[in-house]
This record gives sequence, structure tokens and C-alpha cells, in this order.
Amino acid sequence: MEGGAIAAAYTAETVAEGAVVGTVAMAQSTLPISAIWTKVSPVELPRSSHSVCVITGRAYIFGGEIEPRNPVDNDMHVVTLPSGTAEGDYRKIVARGDSVPDSRVGHTGVSIGNKVYIFGGRGGPNMKALEEKGRVWCFDTISNEWSALDPADGSQYPEARSFHSSTATEHPLPRATEYGTKLEDHYGTILIHGGCLAQGRTADIWSFDVKARFWSKLPDAPGPARGGTALAISRSRLYRFGGFDGEKEIGGQIDFIDLAKDVFDDKGGRGEYSVTLKSGKWDSISIPPGHGPEPRSVAGLHPITTGQGRNYLVLVLGEKTPSSSGHESAGEFFDDVWAFQVRPDGNTGASWKDAVRMLVGAKSSEDTWAQVKIPEASMEQGLHPSPGPRGWIASAGCGDVDAESILVWGGINGDNKRLADGWMLTFNPE
Repeated sequence: MEGGAIAAAYTAETVAEGAVVGTVAMAQSTLPISAIWTKVSPVELPRSSHSVCVITGRAYIFGGEIEPRNPVDNDMHVVTLPSGTAEGDYRKIVARGDSVPDSRVGHTGVSIGNKVYIFGGRGGPNMKALEEKGRVWCFDTISNEWSALDPADGSQYPEARSFHSSTATEHPLPRATEYGTKLEDHYGTILIHGGCLAQGRTADIWSFDVKARFWSKLPDAPGPARGGTALAISRSRLYRFGGFDGEKEIGGQIDFIDLAKDVFDDKGGRGEYSVTLKSGKWDSISIPPGHGPEPRSVAGLHPITTGQGRNYLVLVLGEKTPSSSGHESAGEFFDDVWAFQVRPDGNTGASWKDAVRMLVGAKSSEDTWAQVKIPEASMEQGLHPSPGPRGWIASAGCGDVDAESILVWGGINGDNKRLADGWMLTFNPE
């Protein structure tokens, strides 16, 4: 065979082998994924039943308790998270003025843009749910000032509650100039679910249009009324997992409902004016025994991406069994982390990989759970392997600066100790 023909044949064979290898690689399972815990707290800030939001690399920590049923201050505690070679930092912003929230525990905090929004909780001499008639508190991280958002005239609002769950979306997006300057100071939608009312628990879902200051009641979530649930949004879908119904921790399935956006298109332009439901119907995905997280409450649930359009929900820590005396003593807790694969972004490496898997007859990992692989940190390097078992944590995704990381702060361990540390869980990119 002539040299040119030999070279051509070799090239064709190499390309074919490469195609086979590439196809096999693309057909491999996307679960489990791996991550590493890193201790990041530059300050001791013990508390449980509090909230944390991460905005531009800073953790905004509010509320909670150190002693059972005794709320801490109503100041905003700001921790600058370590980045690269820069070390973390801490400062306290004292709440001043008349329009500031009371101290509280069991509230929720979410972030939209550069603002933190606080809803609900319990406090006062009797530690009852704070009756604020649907008010949402806003902390502006630019001015470091509080303001109160009361529902608009005619708006219904949810009952006062504590130990509920909450999440948020930036939709409806604010109007903007041609240069990208936002024309509205407040925008987005907050969603709350469940919790403890003055009497009993609830399974309701409410949305709050931040710009319109209008509450809307959505269809109740399936299953028993509960508190301590985990709530998250990924790919325009609202997910709910776990909780405590007053007798036991709940699990066995993850529930979801699809969200949609109402838009306008007229002479004034085109844009979004509200978040609504696609069908108004809840669906559930069962977890086969031994193939997903055990029932739990007061855990964290957050969307993350590992690159190339691949998306997951990550469930962190939580309570395994409750204490017989509530907050007066500790229950049992988990130290594990689970990932639930959700729909990939369209026209991305992840969506193409899933298409190849279908072509070769391989099953997709979408809508399945796997425990996250977390290697033991080297104690010789002075690192701690993990936060250890805990619940009643505060946690937040770090998507505005790191879409592959989740922050966990504080909580309670099995000794009923309020923990003071912060941990970053960082996932390896695909």
C-alpha cells in the first residue's frame, strides 16, 4: 500500500476510534457527582433557625437563636467570603430607626438582585408567630437600610407563621433602559410554603409579587401539612422535599409544579408582568427505597450547575428524628449530601450528551438521586472533613459569584449545641 493510502487509512481508523470513545464517554452516567467541603467562617457566629443570603460574595446572616426560644439581635451580620488569596472578613450592621424588623427565629430570607427579603418567624415574649399582616422586610445591601413592604390594598395575605420555607425568582424582570439600567427598584417573586401557624401546620403555597406588593395563593402542595420543608426553583419548576408533620420526618418523594411567566407586548414595549402557573397541577417523583435521601426536615435544597448546562438540586444535612422536647434538646441529624438531576439547559453540552445517551439506549439520570461523593479532607493539612451531622441550618446558593457552590452556616448538632461555623460546598465542574 502506498504511503499516502496508509496514512489515510490510519487517519480514518483513528477518527472512527475517537468517535466510538467519544460516544461511550458521552453515554456514561452523569451521577454521582463529587464535591468538597471547605470551612470558611472568619468569625464565630453561633445560631440556629436563622437565615443567610449570599450577594456578590457576601453572606448576609439575620436572626435565629443561641438559647432555645430566645431570639438573638435584629442586626444584619455580614461575612465576606474568602475568594482566591483574599481572606474572609466580618462586620455587623446595627438595625436603626423605626422601620426595622423585630428579632425573630424560624423566619425565611431570600435574595433578589442586591436586596434581602425577610418574611415571617416567631418572637416576642410568648414566642408566637409574628403577626405582620403579610409584611415583607427588605434589606438593601447597597444602602444598608431596612424598609417594609406591606401588601397593596385589596391583596389577601398568608397567615402569620414560622418554620416555613421560601425561595425566590428574579421574574418578572424589571423594565430597563437600552443601556441596561433597571427602571424598578423592586422586582421578582417570592414564594413561601407550609410552616407552623397559630394553630397547627399548613401545606399552602403563596407567591408575593415584589413590585406590585401583591400576594397570590397557589394550589396547596400534596401530602400532609408540615414545617421545615426544603423549597427550590430550577428551570422554571418549583420543587419541594421533606418536612415534619408534627409526628415524623417526611420523605419518599420530591414534589414539583411548573411555573410560567405572563408577558405583555404592546405599543409601550414587551416584557414580563407576573409569574404564574403553567397548569396548576402538582406532580411527584417517588424515591425507591435505598435510592435517595432518607426522610428529613430543616435541611437545605439549592439548584447548582456543574457547567455545560448540567443542572442539579442539592439536598444538604437536616434532621433525621425530632427531639421529644422540641428545641429544649437535640434530635438526630444527617451529615450527608444528595444530588437530584433536573432538566439541562437547552442547546448545551449537557442536552447533547443526553441526546446521545438516548440514541445508544442508555438511560438518562434525569429525575434520579445519587449521594454526592465527598472525599475525606487531609487532616495533615489542618482541614476539617465536613460540617458533621446538623440541622436547623441556614444555607444559600452562591450563584451570583459561583454557580457551583453552596454556603451552610450554623445549626444544631446532636449535643444541642448552636454551631458558629460556616462551610462552603463546592462541586467539581463537568
